[in-house]
Amino acid sequence: MRNALSAVLVLALAATPLLAHGGQYKGPSDAGSGGIQVGGSVAPPTNPGGATAPGPGAASAAAQSGPTGVGALTGAGRTVRGGGRRGATTGAGEVVVSKGFDIWEFWWENNKDRYLNLKDRLIKQTSVSGSPGQLTGRGKRISSNSSRRPTRAMIDSEVIPALMKLLKESDDRDILDSAVLALGRTTTEEMADQVVEAATPLLSHNELSVQTSATLTLGVLGSPKASQLLRDILQDNSAGRRATGGGNTNWLSRSFAALSLGYIGDSDSIDVLMDVVQRLPDKDKDIKVCSIVALGLIGPEHERSEDIQVFLSELLKDRKLDALIKSYVPTSLGKLGRPEAVPALIAAFEDPDADNLVVQSAAIGLGQLATTDDAAVIEALGDYVSEGRDAQARHFALIALANIGGRDEDPSANETRVTSHEEIVALLKKEIEGKGKSKDHRSWAALAGAIYSREIESAQPDFVDRIQAAYTKESNPSYKSAFAVALGLLNDQTSADQIFEDFNTRKENDFRGYACVALGFMNHTEAANAMRGLCQNKGTTPTLRLQVATGLGLMSDTQAVPVLIDTLQNANTLGVSSAVAKALGLIGDRDAIGPLNQIASDESKQKITRAFACVALGIVGEKTDLPWNAKISAHNNYRAKVPSIEEVLDIL
Repeated sequence: MRNALSAVLVLALAATPLLAHGGQYKGPSDAGSGGIQVGGSVAPPTNPGGATAPGPGAASAAAQSGPTGVGALTGAGRTVRGGGRRGATTGAGEVVVSKGFDIWEFWWENNKDRYLNLKDRLIKQTSVSGSPGQLTGRGKRISSNSSRRPTRAMIDSEVIPALMKLLKESDDRDILDSAVLALGRTTTEEMADQVVEAATPLLSHNELSVQTSATLTLGVLGSPKASQLLRDILQDNSAGRRATGGGNTNWLSRSFAALSLGYIGDSDSIDVLMDVVQRLPDKDKDIKVCSIVALGLIGPEHERSEDIQVFLSELLKDRKLDALIKSYVPTSLGKLGRPEAVPALIAAFEDPDADNLVVQSAAIGLGQLATTDDAAVIEALGDYVSEGRDAQARHFALIALANIGGRDEDPSANETRVTSHEEIVALLKKEIEGKGKSKDHRSWAALAGAIYSREIESAQPDFVDRIQAAYTKESNPSYKSAFAVALGLLNDQTSADQIFEDFNTRKENDFRGYACVALGFMNHTEAANAMRGLCQNKGTTPTLRLQVATGLGLMSDTQAVPVLIDTLQNANTLGVSSAVAKALGLIGDRDAIGPLNQIASDESKQKITRAFACVALGIVGEKTDLPWNAKISAHNNYRAKVPSIEEVLDIL
C-alpha cells in the first residue's frame, strides 16, 4: 500500500451488518469513505435486511471533500466500486487500509465488467495459434458447442419458476429482496408480464428494501407495461402513493423509479424525467441525479435522443445548478452516445470556474464521445494530464485518451488522426515510465496503454515492453497489481509465468487477487489448481475469493463449482456467503442451478443462505451479457456520490 495514502486502523465490531437489495452487504455507518478491507470476514448478522440509505439528497462528505476515514467493505458483496459510503464493519477486529479515491482500483471496479465479459468466456472458444491479433486474444476463433452457460430453456424452466415460488411463499425480506431482483435480471420479454404482476404488490411492502428492490425489478425487466406505474411513483402523484402504500412516496423509491424508466426507455417517460429535473429543487439531489442518469440510459438510437442531448447540454451551462447534480450531466451525455454533445463537454472541461467534480465527469464524457479527428479535444486532455489542477481529472483524462484512440477504426485516415495517435502514444509512454507530473499516474497510464493497444495493434509492442519493465521493477503492491492487470488485458503470455510465481510468493492479498484476474485474462490454466485451492480454503478472505473466482471465470473453469456450493451451504458469516454467491455467479456454470435451487427452497437453511442462493441464481441466469447495473457503473464518476447511485452500485 502506498504510505502517502494509507492509514492502518484496527476496528472493533461497531454495529449489526445489514442485507438489502439482492444480497449486498450493508455496513453500519453512513459516514465511511474510501477504505479497502484487507483480509478477514464479517460477523453474521442478527438483523439482516432493510433499507439503510440516509435521507433524501444526503450526499456523502466524500463527494465534496474526498475520503477522510475508513469505509467500503470489499469482501461481502461490496467491491471498491466507488469507495463505499458505509463504514467498514469487522468481525473480532479487522485491519482496514484507507486509500484515497484517486487510486486505479476504484476505476477498475466500476469499469471491469466490459473487459471481463464473463458470459462470453463461458462459450468455449479456441484461438488459432499464430493468428493475427493473438497477442490480445482477438485472433481468429473456432466456436465450440461446449458452452457451460445455462440455456434459455433451463432458465425459463428451472430458475424462474423457483424464484416465482419463493416470491409467493416467503415472508422474509432478504429472500424477497434477492428473489425479485433475480427475476428481473433473468426474465425476458416473453415472461415479463408474470413478473410485473408478482412484483407490483411488493411496492407497498412494509420493508423499504423490498419496495425499492421491486421498483428496480420493474425497470430491469424492461417491460413498457410497468412504465406508467413507475412514472406515478417518480412523480409522487396519488396513483404512485397508492401503489407504494399511501402517504408521500419515499425518495429512494422515486429515485429508483427514475432509473427504471431509463432502463425501459419509452418515449412517454422522457418528458416526465426532464420535468423532474427542471421542477424539483436541488435539495432533492437523489431524485434529480437519477433522472439525469436515466436520460443517459436511453441511447443514441432512440427517436428522442436528440431532444435529450439538447436538454442535457443546456443543463450543463446552468451555473446555478448544484455542482454535485451537474457532475452527472457529462457522464449521461457520454452514455447517451451523441457526438453533438462534444462542444458542450469541452466547454465544461475547460471552464476555469467549473467544480472539480464537473471537470472529472467532462473528461469521462469526452472519452466516450470524442474522436481522434477532434484535435482540440486531444490537446486539451493531454494538457490537463500534464498540468491539470485536479489529480482525479488527470487520471480520468488518461483513460479518456485511451478510449478515444482505441475506438478509431482507421488511425491513418488523415493527418489529424495520425498526429492525435502520436500524441496519445507519446503521452502514455511517458506516464508509464514515471516521467510525467506524478508517479501516481503510472498505474493509470499502464491501464490506459492496455486499453489503447488492445485495439491499435501497432502500439502493442511498445506498451507491452514498457508495462513489463514497470511490473518487474515495482515492489508497491498497488502499482504492481495495476501493471499485472494491464498485462492481462493485453494477454501477454510472456509475463504469465512471472505473475504466477509472484502470486505464489507474495503475501499481499490485494496483489494476489489482481494477479488471479491477470492470469485469468491470460488463460493461464497452470494456475487454476492453486486458485481452486484458495476458493476451498476457509481462511481465504471474501475479497480474495471473489478475485480468484473472477480469474477462474475468465478461464471458464468449472471445477470450483462443487467446492463453492458446499462452502455456501456451510457458510457461517455474511462475508463468505456473499462472496461465494458472487463467485458462483461469476463462474456461471449451469450445473450450479440445481444445487442453488435446492438451497434457496430448503427451509431448514438459514434465510441468509437462501437469499444468497437467489442472488447467485440471478447472476448465473443474467439475460444480458453484462450485469444489469454495469450500465450505470461503467463510465461513472464515482467521486460524485449520492446515496441512491451508491445503493444501486452496491447490489450484487
